[in-house]
Amino acid sequence: MLRGYEKEDPPPRRQKAVTPALLLDLVEYAKSLSSWAKHTADLIVGGYFFAMRVCEFCSTERPGRTRKLTLGDIVFRDKVSQLVDQTDPQLKDKAMFVTICFADQKNGTKMERRSHKKTGQEILCPVKSWVRVVQRVRSQFKTKQDNSIPVCAYKEGSRVREISSTQVLQLLRNSCKRHDGENRYGIKSSELGTRSIRSGAAMALAIQGGTSDQKIMMLGRWKSTAFLHYIRPQVLEWAGDAARQMSKTRSFLDVGKSHRESETKSGTLPNTSQTGEEIPSFTLPLSHK
Repeated sequence: MLRGYEKEDPPPRRQKAVTPALLLDLVEYAKSLSSWAKHTADLIVGGYFFAMRVCEFCSTERPGRTRKLTLGDIVFRDKVSQLVDQTDPQLKDKAMFVTICFADQKNGTKMERRSHKKTGQEILCPVKSWVRVVQRVRSQFKTKQDNSIPVCAYKEGSRVREISSTQVLQLLRNSCKRHDGENRYGIKSSELGTRSIRSGAAMALAIQGGTSDQKIMMLGRWKSTAFLHYIRPQVLEWAGDAARQMSKTRSFLDVGKSHRESETKSGTLPNTSQTGEEIPSFTLPLSHK
């Protein structure tokens, strides 16, 4: 009965994955807006590289088990792997690695850490994105010791606020609409959601030919192949890679036939029925004009 209902259900409307081009335009677009937009843009890019759930870096209407990141969950290291203090005035230049600790997650695993290295780009770089987030929060709250402040916190005048999932979605969709996303990225603004960030991370790795499923699972902290729901096999980049790999194959060796099947095909075995009796062969008469 349930399978019958599923046949009648419409296909699921999955959120489209963000692309690097979309993220680049989003950061540039945010520069023309207020401070909350700049902070949100850096959080989105930083969250993208760690395949984060939106509840991990901003506030949501219905908080669940997942704990929001705080300043104390972010650690920077230099090129020789030595710790760099967040209050170091040369943090942007010294930091070569960033490590994030996910204290409590939806999947139940606690104190799980992931690291990234500088990419060499100014915008699409996890280290520089998180440096900007940390420095902005510390400058607004004038603190050097308090590491419990959420990374999504910001000040609007004298009021303390937190970036919400609604603001994240608003910035994503507004930027997509402003840049004619349907023609530029192949994405309508209405097709974007907060899960598009996590989906984009999975897609970015999946279309790389040598990336294994285990690597994607480790990045996004998936405990199963549930990440496959985030993969969009219809993208052109995926199709081009698959065709290139398929074209390298020249032949297939079928080793599945048994010796008996080969003898039957060659006519060495008698034409018998299941009872062992020989089945007579019939020759159809030629039709006469």
